[in-house]
Amino acid sequence: MPDTNIESLGAHHIAYTTRDPEATYDFYSNKLGMPLLRTENHLQGDGHFRHFFFGMGNGEALAFFAVENVGEDADFKTDISTGLGLPVWANHIAFKLNTLEELAAKTQQMHDGGIKDILEINHGWCTSIYANDPNGIMVEFCVTTDAEQFAEQTEEEALRLLRLPTSEIAAESRKEPTDAKRV
Repeated sequence: MPDTNIESLGAHHIAYTTRDPEATYDFYSNKLGMPLLRTENHLQGDGHFRHFFFGMGNGEALAFFAVENVGEDADFKTDISTGLGLPVWANHIAFKLNTLEELAAKTQQMHDGGIKDILEINHGWCTSIYANDPNGIMVEFCVTTDAEQFAEQTEEEALRLLRLPTSEIAAESRKEPTDAKRV
């Protein structure tokens, strides 16, 4: 395995697609408090696209493309999970918060911004809140509440569980949290 310093790895930006840049701006900037950092408009052939970035902190960004006549299907989907026939949670973005107090403040900010359908789940090693953005993309805010529990597996154990045959999963399966609630 190559010697990689993972401490230097971080997300420069994560990009998704939107059909409605204004609704996307309203959700991320006005409702979640993420500043709009940059917008680029590009001509491409007979069409164009916009690429715009919201600040996530630490020099990292969440970006969106709004495309028009650049090779997209007329009925392209932005809801990456359900659009592919998956549960909405299968593909999502999770933002890190440091404390449960920050999580409570984010929940209040979301409620104040008009986001009413928020799910909170205590996963044991972390507590998260979830909502869907206007593009059908699940957004999570997560606080690691037990870093030792999260990091208790060795890489070898994690790989063993990753390769576990389906027939053996039931014996070693984590139970889904039962304390999920709408907040």
